Amino acid sequence: MTPDAHKVLIYATWRDHLLVFDEPDFPDVDLQVPGGTMEPGESPEDAALREFVEETGLAPPASLRPLATHDYRFMKDGRQICHRRHYFHAQLSGEQRETWLHAEMTPDGGGPPIRFRFFWLGFDAALRRLGYGMEDSLGLLRDCPSPRV
Repeated sequence: MTPDAHKVLIYATWRDHLLVFDEPDFPDVDLQVPGGTMEPGESPEDAALREFVEETGLAPPASLRPLATHDYRFMKDGRQICHRRHYFHAQLSGEQRETWLHAEMTPDGGGPPIRFRFFWLGFDAALRRLGYGMEDSLGLLRDCPSPRV
């Protein structure tokens, strides 16, 4: 199946925790990890860096490691949609805030900015609580040691 869109997802880790966010203005939206849609002609790596900065408000990570690429299929309006997802790992260091709000100024499909509330979750909780299949490649992080900072 030809993908309807190419997406990037970033598993940002710090002190054995995963960066996740919810949308305080839309409480029914499941927890997510930073990511978004690749722009035409953009490489997955460039898209991952751009989306990480746009969504989190953090500086670009020092390193971004490709983890996996696979197709995620779901039904929308009675039609099967296919997103080709490119997963990356960004291992963060230094001091990080426990939680913060940041507005995505250029949401997919346009529209007004969307507020995201970021916080850190342990991997077991993330496996249970992430939505939209975003937990699908978390198991690959078991091979990525996290620094003790």
